[in-house]
Amino acid sequence: MAQEKDERGAAMLNRKTGDGADDALKRSAANSRTAPREPESVVPQAPPSGRRPERFIIGSRMAAMSPAFEQPHHSMDDVVAYLDRQENMEVLKRIKMGGTRPFTADGRSVGEIVVAAIDEGKAQRLRIGAPPDLIIERDSMLSGADYLPVSARAAQGGTLLPLRSAAIEVAIRVIGERDQPLARVTVVIDGGGLPAQALTDEAGTANLTFFGGSLEEIQTLFIRAAANHWDRVIAAPRLNAGPNTVKLRPLSESYPGFPSTRLLGWGQRLMGIDPTGGRFTGTGVKIGIIDSGCDITHPQLQHIKQGKDFTPGSTDRSWTQDLGSQGTHCTGIISAAGNKQGIMGCAPDAEVHIFKVIPEGRVSDLLAALDECIERELDVIHIGVVTDGYSELVSQKLQEARQKGIVCIAAAGTAGGSLVFPASLPGGVIAVAAIGKLKEFPTDSSHVLNVVPQLIGSEGLFASRFNGAGPQIAVSAPGIAIVSTVPGGGYLAADGTPAAAAHVTSFAALVLAHHPLFQQEGVFTVRSEQRVQALLELIQASAVPHFLDPQYAGAGVPDLSRVPGGQSLSVGMSGGDGLDRRSAPGLYRLPRVPGWSWLPNAQPPGFY
Repeated sequence: MAQEKDERGAAMLNRKTGDGADDALKRSAANSRTAPREPESVVPQAPPSGRRPERFIIGSRMAAMSPAFEQPHHSMDDVVAYLDRQENMEVLKRIKMGGTRPFTADGRSVGEIVVAAIDEGKAQRLRIGAPPDLIIERDSMLSGADYLPVSARAAQGGTLLPLRSAAIEVAIRVIGERDQPLARVTVVIDGGGLPAQALTDEAGTANLTFFGGSLEEIQTLFIRAAANHWDRVIAAPRLNAGPNTVKLRPLSESYPGFPSTRLLGWGQRLMGIDPTGGRFTGTGVKIGIIDSGCDITHPQLQHIKQGKDFTPGSTDRSWTQDLGSQGTHCTGIISAAGNKQGIMGCAPDAEVHIFKVIPEGRVSDLLAALDECIERELDVIHIGVVTDGYSELVSQKLQEARQKGIVCIAAAGTAGGSLVFPASLPGGVIAVAAIGKLKEFPTDSSHVLNVVPQLIGSEGLFASRFNGAGPQIAVSAPGIAIVSTVPGGGYLAADGTPAAAAHVTSFAALVLAHHPLFQQEGVFTVRSEQRVQALLELIQASAVPHFLDPQYAGAGVPDLSRVPGGQSLSVGMSGGDGLDRRSAPGLYRLPRVPGWSWLPNAQPPGFY
């Protein structure tokens, strides 16, 4: 019986492969009953004991993406049957996919991907021997596009060094408005060795153990509250053994009355977006947010009812738990409910769907989330996650979404240097870089670390230090010191290209919902690739270039009042900041970045 089973499995795997299929793979399947392990001369040695196998995804290369063959030849049943007979290979899960993937005549599934743990050598062998319609690629981890920690940006050139001294205990006490102690505040000290980090207790005190040398060698002290306060970065702090007291400024110091009174963010003003009048709110448009989840207990996010968690250990409601806060922050930018307090989302009446893929998510989870967006027939997708390397399967799925009329907007990434995937994919997504604006944040906050004097353009706007750069950048948008919702019911000023992408996602939703091109009966009301291209061209045509180098900012910052043919979209705003968005771009250099003079002279050591 075992012999018959193996013969059937080999026949299934080799069905329709034709002369172009790799002979080695066919021989491996056909001879598995007598040679369950391939010869040692062919298969690389197993990994060292204790090393975990790598995760790989196996899926079908679609004919629409490659004209070299007509349709996928293999059912994933064939692939699973083959993997089950091999050593050092384990099928972890099978993910059903919808969209345009076909099914074979006998009903065997082609529209799915297989996730397997495979020895690295075996995986390489499979890649070489796989028929042309199968894709085998690494199931890489996902991370938030704003994955460079603030503490790492605050540490100016710190290098990880061997421990060279005894531990030093440092106590930091953090207070806020009216000298109230602040609990659960992140405190980081760095001295060029091992950074130390801790959270404050209910008394507002964090006790840190520092291994970088003496107190005089501490280079940076970084303090960030969970909500409602500006963070602080103090260079060369004069610290005592403790306790040292640091006072944080409340957001209300910069925005009087906030959050009791409503705040229209500087990014909204710059882009000509004013949802407070109730005319342009994104009604009728469906938006997917692929990120870290969303805390819908926040008073301004309780209207969001639909979501799904794709991470390990998920439950029906775990998409509402946001450990990283990035997803909640971006959701607030897009969809915070309009009232007389807090903030107001750019497109508050759009229908929002939350898809949680981090933390611990992988490329296969991103694939599943994109497929869900297609199945739900969404209009715009915000992608706030990135991964190392390129994924052909994700590229296929993004192209499928585009063909279905779905606009995919991706954060450019926060690692600096070249763009990360999927923002680096030419034509597959609208890649968005982040910009900031001088005087929109305190000069002793971490936001100032993202200012590069050579990248300051017109009207005090600047391209961020952390942006990925490249010709794939389509547009830029506000992404520095953006005040939005965070888990727990508060607000935080945060940086990152996901915040910039959230602004453009909202902008796209407003154009789709209210521009006559997408309302009147015609070719652009049909969900198609032409609709996506038309929307992209309108967004780029409305953009104001504030920098000379498009590698950092693309076509510029979209302005709703400048959308061609959309005069009805203009809300008659000057932005409230005196900006002339039609002014010619320029490049201005400051003698120094505001905020590099960190320490107040009037304060004694141990108090900031």
